[in-house]
Amino acid sequence: MDDVIRQYRELLPTYESFTFKLENLIADVLKVEGIRVHFTESRAKTPGSLKEKISRPGKSYDDPLNQIPDLVGIRVVLYYQDDIEKVGDLIKREFEVLEEERSHQISEYSPDQFGYLSVHYLIRLNKTRANLIEWKATGSFRAEIQVRTVLQHSWAAISHALQYKREGDVPISLRRKLFRLAGLFELADEEFMELRHAGTRLAEESREVVKRNNDLARLDAPVVREFISSSLRFKEIMQSMRQIGFVFKTLDAPDDRHDYLGVVIEEFERLGLSTIRDLNGLLAKNFGSYLADIDHPVTGHGPWKVSSEFALLLLVIGAYADRFSVEYLEKSGGWHRDVAKAVLNSALRNRPA
Repeated sequence: MDDVIRQYRELLPTYESFTFKLENLIADVLKVEGIRVHFTESRAKTPGSLKEKISRPGKSYDDPLNQIPDLVGIRVVLYYQDDIEKVGDLIKREFEVLEEERSHQISEYSPDQFGYLSVHYLIRLNKTRANLIEWKATGSFRAEIQVRTVLQHSWAAISHALQYKREGDVPISLRRKLFRLAGLFELADEEFMELRHAGTRLAEESREVVKRNNDLARLDAPVVREFISSSLRFKEIMQSMRQIGFVFKTLDAPDDRHDYLGVVIEEFERLGLSTIRDLNGLLAKNFGSYLADIDHPVTGHGPWKVSSEFALLLLVIGAYADRFSVEYLEKSGGWHRDVAKAVLNSALRNRPA
């Protein structure tokens, strides 16, 4: 055993380099495919951990460095359950899959069983990638990739903290409670997935609502998001803002659009703007002098970079300046005091009509 551990210590920097590169490769592939990931993590097994595994009772290895599958481990933690299969398809496309462990899946449990859920793949580089110069030194290395959701990961972490690795580890008096909790995690995973599907359906319905120009449609996040992406009047206002000097920033991620959209919806509710008709009435005002007055004085230097959602918030503040205060913007929106003061003073000097 000592010779194996010594050999592994010498190879460890190469294994660590392979682990780092493999995790980055997987992250890049997932990003290109548009699969949102909560996080990825990786590790090369430590010499101490390898020694412990070799020493376990009932284990016998003739060639541990080639027989132990998880000297390199990658974990991919996803938001949604149905993305697990998509990631599995990508792994099969991008790597040579030596083994696929699916015994820890819902379909493998009896109706009255709950527990650890995850999919494990034992992989190595496919021949095309293994022959590339940057991978040649590690072309024969294997790695284990675990794919699970955030909630499955949480369950695994909590179970590990409780030192319950197997059902037999759980005292009989506590098993029912533990199974009930596992069932709640499983149910929550399914409900989050359904919420995403429902959100997609609402977005599709909102497109139809805006397309039909339904003046009485209620203003919620999907409707307002669709409205500002298609409204000719709003596009005219954004163009005039660009001419003044505003710069509209590109969203770095899908979630970025929610930063100010949620704030805008809350302000609509507070101010009594409830329908598309109300929003059209707001945009009919003349914001030219107000917007020109708040650009450079606010930033002090260079253009003011804004998103379309934040631009809409500026219009709301301009039209309803009497209903805002510096203190309110500081407290509710985290505004810098000087910026809040400049915007409100400009709105009061140049009341949009």
